[in-house]
Parts: sequence; C-alpha cells; structure tokens
Amino acid sequence: MRPIELRVKGLNSFIEEQKIDFNKLTERGFFGIFGPTGSGKSTILDGITLALYGQVSRKSSNYINTNCDSLNVSFKFQISGVEKKIYIVSREFKRDNKTGNPRTSRAKIIDTTNGIEEILADKAQKVTEKCEEIIGLGLEDFTRTVVLPQGKFSEFLKLEGKSRREMLERLFNLQKYGNILSIKLSREIGKEKTESNLLTGELKGYDEVSSEKFNLKNEELECARNQLSNANNELKEIEKKYKSSEEIWNLQFELNSYKEKEKVLNYKSSEIEEDKIKLKLAEAALKVNPYVLAYENTLNEGNETQKEKERLEINFKKLKVEKENSEKKLLEITEKKDKEIPELKLREQKVSDVIEEKNKLDILDKEIEEITSKVQVLREKYKKEKNNSVIIEDSIRNTTINIKKLEEKFESLKIDDELKTKIQNGLLITEKYNLFKKNISNNKNKLTNINKEIENLKVNFDELQKIYKVKSNSLNKNKDELENLIKRCPGNQEDLLILQKNLTNCNEKWEKFNQYSDEIKKSKLLIKELEGLLKKGKDKKISIDNELLDLKEKYKKCEIENLAFKIRMNLKNGEACPVCGSLEHDTKSKDKLIDDIDDDIVNQLNNKINEYEINLKVLEQDITIYNTKINSEEDKIREKNLQIENLGEEFKNIVPKDLESQFNRLKKDLENYDLKKEILENTLIQLKDENHKLENDSEIISTLIKEKETQVNLINEELAIDIEELNNTKEKLNIIIRETKVSDFNKKSQEIVNIEKEREILSKKIKEFRINIETLIKEKDQVQENLNLITEEGTHARTSLNEKNKNREEKIKIIKDKLEKEFNLIDDSNNIDENKLFMLLDSIKKEIECIEKEFKSIHELKDIICIKYESCNEKFISIVAKENQIIKRCEIEKENLNKSLKSENFESIEEVKANIIGFNDIEILKAKIEKYKEDLSKIKGAIESSVKKLNNREVTEEQWISIQNSVKEKKLEFESLNEMKIKLEEECKFIDNKLKELKDLLIKKEKIDHKLALLDDLDKLFKGKKFVEFVAITQLKYISMEASKKLKDITNGIYGLEVDENGKFIIRDYKNGGAERDASTLSGGETFLTSLALALALSSQIQLKGTAPLELFFLDEGFGTLDDNLLEVVMSSLEKLHNDKLKIGIISHVESIKNRVPVKLILTPAESGKGGSKVRLERS
Repeated sequence: MRPIELRVKGLNSFIEEQKIDFNKLTERGFFGIFGPTGSGKSTILDGITLALYGQVSRKSSNYINTNCDSLNVSFKFQISGVEKKIYIVSREFKRDNKTGNPRTSRAKIIDTTNGIEEILADKAQKVTEKCEEIIGLGLEDFTRTVVLPQGKFSEFLKLEGKSRREMLERLFNLQKYGNILSIKLSREIGKEKTESNLLTGELKGYDEVSSEKFNLKNEELECARNQLSNANNELKEIEKKYKSSEEIWNLQFELNSYKEKEKVLNYKSSEIEEDKIKLKLAEAALKVNPYVLAYENTLNEGNETQKEKERLEINFKKLKVEKENSEKKLLEITEKKDKEIPELKLREQKVSDVIEEKNKLDILDKEIEEITSKVQVLREKYKKEKNNSVIIEDSIRNTTINIKKLEEKFESLKIDDELKTKIQNGLLITEKYNLFKKNISNNKNKLTNINKEIENLKVNFDELQKIYKVKSNSLNKNKDELENLIKRCPGNQEDLLILQKNLTNCNEKWEKFNQYSDEIKKSKLLIKELEGLLKKGKDKKISIDNELLDLKEKYKKCEIENLAFKIRMNLKNGEACPVCGSLEHDTKSKDKLIDDIDDDIVNQLNNKINEYEINLKVLEQDITIYNTKINSEEDKIREKNLQIENLGEEFKNIVPKDLESQFNRLKKDLENYDLKKEILENTLIQLKDENHKLENDSEIISTLIKEKETQVNLINEELAIDIEELNNTKEKLNIIIRETKVSDFNKKSQEIVNIEKEREILSKKIKEFRINIETLIKEKDQVQENLNLITEEGTHARTSLNEKNKNREEKIKIIKDKLEKEFNLIDDSNNIDENKLFMLLDSIKKEIECIEKEFKSIHELKDIICIKYESCNEKFISIVAKENQIIKRCEIEKENLNKSLKSENFESIEEVKANIIGFNDIEILKAKIEKYKEDLSKIKGAIESSVKKLNNREVTEEQWISIQNSVKEKKLEFESLNEMKIKLEEECKFIDNKLKELKDLLIKKEKIDHKLALLDDLDKLFKGKKFVEFVAITQLKYISMEASKKLKDITNGIYGLEVDENGKFIIRDYKNGGAERDASTLSGGETFLTSLALALALSSQIQLKGTAPLELFFLDEGFGTLDDNLLEVVMSSLEKLHNDKLKIGIISHVESIKNRVPVKLILTPAESGKGGSKVRLERS
C-alpha cells in the first residue's frame, strides 16, 4: 500500500483543510515530519487510520476539534501488484448531540484505477470491511506495521523473565493463547461437566426400561393380533350375508316405490290428451299469424304515409317563400362588400405602416440615450486612469531610492570568507573538545556505577544460592510425600466402575423382582374377580336356557292350535276333514276356538324368544371373554415366575444400601487421593519452576558480573584514548585562538550567523523592491493602454450619436407624410400619440370584420334554406311513390291471408288470435307431453328390471333386523379387540423408543467423558503459560533471523542477531571473529541499530497477514536523547534503508536533524485567532 494524498479538516489541532501530497513527500525515499510538541505530527497518522478504519489507534473518542462541528478526512492510496489499483476512501464525522462523541455521518470508498469512479461501498461498516479486505490488515496490525515504536524494542532487547514473556505475548498478539484460552478452557470444562451431570440425571429416568419388558409386551401383542384376526374372519362372513340381504331388501323397496309412481302417471293421462289438442291449434295459429301481421302492418303503413304526404306539402310551400327572400338579401350585401372593403383595407395598411415606423423610432431613441450615457462614463473613466498613472510614477521613484540605500547597507555587512572558515573550524574543535571532556566524565561515572553494580550482583548471587538450597530441600520432601501417597493408593477408576456396575445390576434385579411380584399379585386378584363374573354368567345362562325352552314349547303349542283353527274355519258340512276324515263338524267348538286363540299372544311369545336368544348370545360371548382373560392372566403368572427364576438367587444375599455405601466410600477416597496428588504434583512443578528460575537467575548474575568486569576493562581503555585525544584537541584549539584572536567561538559564530541572517533579510528586501518596480512599470503600461482605448472608444461613440440623431429626423418626416388626414396625431414637438394610432387601426379592422360577418351570415342562411327546400321536394316525390306501392302490396297480402285461413281451417282473424300462445308455452307443452311418455316408459322398465333382479327372492322385516343386529355385535367385538391391540402396540413402541433413547444417551455420555478427559489434558498443558512461551520463542527465532539480515545490511556485516533456547537475544560481533555479546553490553548507537532491525523484522512478519505490501513506515523515536555521534550513526543507517518499494519517514521535533532529511513536512502549531495547525513542504 502506497499513500498518494491525505486531506484532513477538523481533526485535533487541524481546523482548516490541510492537504499532504505523499508523492512529493516520498519522492526521494527518505522524509521527515517536523514540528514542535502539539503541532499535530501524530495527527497525520490518525487521519490515515480514521479514513481506513473509522477510528484512531490511540482509541480516543475526543478527536473532533472543539471549534468545529464536523470532521472530514479523505485518503488516496495505491495497491501495487501485477495490476496497480488506486482507491479513494473518505469519511465525515459529526458530534453526537446527546453524548458529544463523534459518529460517522458519511463514508464511501471509490475505485479510480481507470479514471472512472466506481463506488465499492457507502456504509461506514462496509467501507471498513472493504479497506481490511484490500489491505489485508486490521487497525492494530496496520498501526504496528506502519508506526515502529523503537523505544519498546530497545527495551525488549534487555528485558528478562516475566516482563520479557509479557511483552512477547503483546507483540505477537498471543493473549488469546494465554489467560483468554485458559478462561475459555475452564468455561468449556464447566459446561461439559454440567452436561455430564444432566445426562446422569436423565439416565436415572430409564431405570424401569429393559429388553425383557419389551419382549413380554411383544408376546401379549402377538396373542391380541391372533384374536383380532379370528374376529375379523367372522365379521367378514356376517358382512357378506348382510350385503346379500341388504340388496334384496333395497330391491323390494324400489319395486314398491315404482308401482306407486306408475299409479300417479296413469291418473294424469286425460290431462295430457287435452294438452295435445291445445298444442295442435297453437301450432296452426302460429303458421297463419305471419300473414295476419303482414296485412295489418301494411294497412297501418298506408295510413302513416298519407299523413306524411300532407305534412310535406305544407312545408314545401313555406320553404319556397323563404328561399326567394334570402336570395334578395344576399344580392344587397354582396354589392356593399365589393364597394367598401377595398377602401378600408387600404386605410388599415397605412396605419400599420405608421405603427411599425413608430416602433423603429422608439428603438432609435433608446440607442441615442445609451450612447449619450456611455460617452459620460468614458469621460469619468479617463480621469480616473490619468490619476492612477501619476500615482504609479511617484511609487517607482520612491522604490528606486530605497533599493540604493539597502544595497549600500548590504555591502557594509560583508565578512571575509577565510575568517568565517577559521571560526567554523574553531567551533567544531571546541565541540569536539567538550565532547571528549564529557565522555571522560561519563566513563568515570560509569566505572563508579559498574563497580557498585558488581558488588550488588555478588550480594544477590549469594542470596540466590541460599534460597536455592531451601527450595531444593522442599522439593525433595515433596517428592517423598508424593511417592508415599502413590503407594497408599485406595484403588483406581476401573475398581470404581466395577463396583458401580455391580450396584446397578443389583438395583435392577431387585426392581425387576419387586415389579414381577406386584404383577403376579395383580394377575391373581384379576383371576379371582373374573372367576366370580364367570360363575354368575354361567348361572344366568342356565336360567335363560330353561326359560327359553318353556317359551318355545308354548309357542309351538299355540302355532299348532292356530293352524288347526284355520283348517276348521274353512271346513264345511259334508266335506271330509283332512286330519280326521269326518264329514260333520262342530260349529260350537269353532266359536270357542275363536275366543281362545289370539294372534297377539303368538307375536308376544315370538318376540320374547328372540330377546332371550340375543341375551343368550351376549352371555356366551362374555363367558368366552372371561375364560380367555383368565387363561391370559394364568399365562402371565407362569411367565413372571419364570422371569423371577431367571434373575437367580445371588442378588437376594446382597443388600443394595451396603453396596452403595461401599461405592460412595471408594469414590470419596479416590477423590481425596486425586486432590492430594494434584496438589502435590502442582507444588512439585512450581518448586521445579522456581528452582529452574533460581538457577537461571544465578547464571544470569554470574554472566552479568563477568560482563560488568569486561565493561570496566573496556571503559578504562576508552578513557585512556579519550584523555590523549583531549590533549591533542586542546593544542589545535589554542593555535586557532591565536590566529583569529577569538576566545569564544560560539559567540563569534552566532554573531556571524546573525550578520548573515541580516544580509539575507536585506537581499530578500532588495529582491522584493525590484519585483515591486517591475510590477509598477507593468501597471503603468497597462494604465497608458487603457487611456488610449478610452480615447478611441469615445471618438467612435460621438460619431455614432450624430448618425443616430440624423436618422431620427428622417423617420419623423416619413411618419408625417403617411398621416396626412390624421395629422392631429402628431403634436408640435413631433411626438406621435401611439394610443390614438392603435384606436384608429382597431376601428378600421372592426368595420371590415362587421361587413364580412354580415355577408357570411346571410350567405349561410341562404344555403341552409336551399338545402331544406331541395330535401323537402325530394321527400315529397318519394312519399307519393311509396303510397302507390303500399296500395298494391295491401291487395296481395289480403289474398295470401285468405288462402292461409282456409288451409288451416280457421273462420276468421279473431279465431287465429284466440289460439295463439307464446313459443315458450308451446315448448313447455311439448316438454310436458314428452316427459310424461318418457317417465311412463322408464317406470315400466324399472318395474320389469326389479322383478327380474329379485328372481323370486324375499327378505322379511324380522330377518333384516336380525341380520343388522348380528353385524353390530360382531363389529363391537372386533373394535374392542382392535383397541386392545393398538394399546399394546403403543406400549411396545414407547418401550422401543425409550430403549433407543437410552442407547443414544449412553453413547453421548461416553463422548462427553472422552471430551472431558481431553479437556483435562489441555488444561494441564496450558497451565503456567508454557504454550504461549513456546509459540512466542518459535516466532522470535524466525523474526531474529530476518532482523539479523537487516542488521548486517545496516552495519555493513559488523553485527548479527540470534536467540538462544530461552529466548534471550545474543549479538554476534563479526569484527571480533563472531564473538557473542550480551545485549546489555551494546553502546547507545549499537542498541538503536539492533532495535531498529528488530522492529523492521517484526513489521515484515505482521505484513505477511496482509494482501498488499506496505511501502512506507514511520519511525517515531526519541531522537532528542541521542548525542551527536549516535545521531550521525542513526541517520546514516536510515539513509541506507530506503528504496523504491520502501519509503522511510521520521517523526521528530529535533531541529538539528532537519538538514539531514532531503524532504520535510513542516507543521506549524495552532495560534489563537489565526486558525489551526498548518502544513508545508520543504526540500533541502
């Protein structure tokens, strides 16, 4: 990503819009941003992050300037790759009325690569997401990559222990693998444990579910299905008989209904005959009716034609008179029109011409007035320009005098170049002398401090050794305790699982034993109850059988008597009896039999027999059901006893509570053992870590003592060299003092600088005056040119004015000539009354219009009357012809009518009209007759069909009722058995589902237990941030390799950078044969260069996340703390780093490094009353 342009307005100290052109700023690869504290140097970076990500890296919410209501930022940048892309991202922020915090009011990102603006996003969040997608970095990574916090890396080089680990965690963004991951892991373990407890609770709800219970229910279901199948077969047989009887019963009912309908149709036969006669007369009348209507219509038409003929004759006479009058009026108006209109037209044209000339005259008057005004303006302008010319000439004379005075002063301040050189050398030697003096003092102080540090380190080393011995003793003691605890282990999880399994099996067997025993008791009680009901049913059946036998005997006796009665009733004296053969019969006994035999008694006996037979069937069914249920329950008891035997006798010797207490005791012992073991192991790990740390610390202190002693030797050597250089420098300084006779070179140098500044100011003033003279001469020439133009324009205007006045007089003369008769329209001052002219023209036009209108109306009236006359004449001729035709047609139609009456046997027209009925009525009669025939035919066919279908079959009402009752009873029995089967199926399905759920829960429990074991292992792995430290050191090794390359480039192969196994930085000193050096032994400049290389390497590492390379970075370093020598080293290194793909910028307020930077962005801080911070570009 390469920045092109940034615009900011209303951000922090920037009030007015400021534009920063990065193309110009980065054109030489190395640039600087300079300005005093508070001028807005860091705000430039805030502007970039606000545009791209909608927030500043410092997480501030008070970045809108207090004098502004809104903030605008626009950032144009380029993405380099195979194809270059250019984007512009802009945002506007406004202050929230309630909270006062900034909120985005407008945001958009545009692709301008091909010169066509394409909006990629226009919502705040979408714009941020698009920027992250294009650059490939979030706000935090972008800030860490673009702005290199050098101070942190120099600190990082020397950090150790916990501080170094924490900084590594922050730099590599590893917080998510440290405390955050531990918290997440704890939450996940808690969540999984909760789920495990819930599953354990759910499993307790499935204690009563077993495969044995499922198999038992399946057997019951199979028995119910067999019973249902038998009942279904019986039902089908009865339904078959029912369908056959139903068919015969329905056919009998249909036959009776058809016979009833046939009687009704035979009753309507006389009415249908009358309708047939009526229909015949109506059809004949309809045939004659057209002739009647034609004759009557012709007579009516003849009467109407006679009336019309008389009316047209009267109209014709009236129109003839009107036609003659209109022709006379038209002749008169035509003569008037031909005479008066030409004269009026001529007058109209004259007046129109005068009006046109008057308009031209008015335009001419306006032009004369404008030219007169223009001449006056030109006179005023000429005077003004003449005065300006005089003022400019005076200014030129005064400026020339000032230039001469300044040139004289400029020459008087000139200093000899040789003196300036000697003073400059003296200043440099003085600074060098002071530097050696300062270095000697610093080295002496360093020696004192290092000796003190060595003494302190030796004391610390002794203390660490004492602590190490104490910790070692504690460690050995802890190991012994752990070994003793392991020896006294109460058992393991496998023992606990076996015990839990035995407890579960024991509980299950006791529960099943109790369940089977309860079911056996219930079945015995049910059998006892069913046996009581069975006994009652059998007793009742015997009673009904006896009563039914008596009733049947009585019924049979009555039936025989009834039959004998019927035979006796038909016997006559002299005829032989078919029973006994007697020829004489006792009539008295006949009368007696009539009294004794009653049909109602026979019917009552028959009904009672039927009722008893139905009750007997119901009782037989109940007895069968009771026997079935008793057998079923006895089978169930045998089955449950068998299941109890299968459980065995062992579980009866075990008390579940004792086994449960044994299980709980072992579980508690194991938990206490695990807890004590974990505490001892953690303590052991902690003590090992502490001992390891103490060993490292002792080794570090030992190394530091050696390094400090080495530093003492190096400083002593450096001190001897500096004292020698100090003496040499002092001799050189004394020589220059003698030559220049100057004791204070700083003061003299400042005087020379002040004189040079004064000369520079004078030179600038002289230059400004010369520019002013050139400007004044140009202004003078311009004024003279303006005067010439004004003179020329004035001459031209006066000539034009004279011509216009002459032309005006000619126009007035033309108008006077045209208005000879109407001369009163022009007054003495030659002014023409325009209103009178228009009134005169209007009156002429009205007169012409009136004549033409009158002519037109008379001509139109004459044409209308002629048309009416011709039309009336044509209609009269037509009506006479029509009258003759109607007379002839009337005679023909009368003859046709008489023929038609005769052929249809009608006496008169009145008779025809009396028999006419409507077409709809005729159709209704026809349909009625046809329907009658059709219905009669259908009924006869249906009766014949029903008789044929019955085929001498018959079902009585009693038989039909008996069959219906049998079907109902069998259906009830089938439904009862079906309900029992459905209930058993549901129970089997429920148990099956529960068994599947139990299986799923057990699998789920196993998975959760496995996951908990894994999470427990992870928890142990991430304790003490070991994983974070491992990842950080691995990352650090890769970064140190990259940093070493950059350090070699910067130092020309003198230094390299490595990381040991503990993540500690080691400096390779290749000028001393690749010797290892501790980071703490580096000088200030060496530390700066090493930390710079480290920062660049980290920036490259972070950029790997992105999709586009970042082509610049800012170095925000405290340059003010560096001395001149270090500053020289730093600037030389930075100048080497930049290239075409990497632009380097430094942010500083130190004035002394400005001259070393080729391109500078200077920031001027905000001043009260003069606006906000300002930016400007400078080149060296």
